[in-house]
Amino acid sequence: MDELSIQNHSPISMDELSFGSLCLVAMATLALALALMVVMGAHRRGGEKGATTGAKNLPPGPWNLPVIGSLHHLFFASPPHRALLRLSRRHGPLMLVRLGEVPTVIVSGSDAAMEVLKARDPAFADRARSTTVDAVSFGGKGIIFAPYGEHWRQARRVCLAELLSARQIDRLEHIRREEYLRELGVLTTLVAGFSMADLFPSSRVVRWLSRRTERRLRRSHAEMARIVGSIMEERKEKKASDAGVGAKGEDDDLLGVLLRLQEEDGLTSPLTAEVIAALVTIDKAENEWIMVELMRNPRAMDKAQQEVRNTLGHEKGKLIGTDISELHYLCMVIKETLRLHPASALIL
Repeated sequence: MDELSIQNHSPISMDELSFGSLCLVAMATLALALALMVVMGAHRRGGEKGATTGAKNLPPGPWNLPVIGSLHHLFFASPPHRALLRLSRRHGPLMLVRLGEVPTVIVSGSDAAMEVLKARDPAFADRARSTTVDAVSFGGKGIIFAPYGEHWRQARRVCLAELLSARQIDRLEHIRREEYLRELGVLTTLVAGFSMADLFPSSRVVRWLSRRTERRLRRSHAEMARIVGSIMEERKEKKASDAGVGAKGEDDDLLGVLLRLQEEDGLTSPLTAEVIAALVTIDKAENEWIMVELMRNPRAMDKAQQEVRNTLGHEKGKLIGTDISELHYLCMVIKETLRLHPASALIL
């Protein structure tokens, strides 16, 4: 009887087996998608509830995904600041985005920027710390990323009173060494890039995967510190030798001012490295944009050329630092180019 029953059953074909497997895969995929939708819905409702009824009164923002937050809104947008601008037009001048684990408030629009940067400046003076920031700012001790306090106020006074005057800026040529600028270019590219460790600071796995970028950051920054340190040591030795033979010291330049203030007020070398980097204000890309905009506007180019010819006259062969203050129209061209093509569209 068993043999007869078995013989009456037809064998299962490969097509039927493949169809059955496909159905199982489809059912598993559908179940996973439904579970993900439930998790996303709960996460979104929790975020909205926390933003409205929680302790923190956070602004609205785009919908988030688990783990990556709002990054999916920026992945396929180039450049990212334009994607943030489009999102802010939908969600308002104050908008909350989650860059991985990091909640970030985006401020756009002149009124909101005025409120944050001027009216409530002390409340927003501190900058966020991250792995990248610590690697390039001596642990946040330099003027750019230093926390708001007495050290930062002292460094700011030094910059405004001693270092950023027209006389000191005119004397920077001998400090802008090619070796330093090359390392500065590498470091700027790395800092402006994408670092997973900054978006997921609590993840040891992400930190491990980003160790190569972190090593490059620290290597470039150590090289810049070595260059600045060697320049400082040479200047100290020269100053000691001049004092030994009774020679009259020359007027303070940028580095001389920093060394003098370091001896008098206890300033540290990170200020030296960061100020030298900050004073290199217009990079190669900005110079290219200036030339592009002048070529697109022949009348502006003719006016700028005429101003330079009038300033040079027939006797001078090249511009010097004191001539720059007389080139009013060219300065306006540079400022307008920086407005149209900012070197950094986002500020922290």
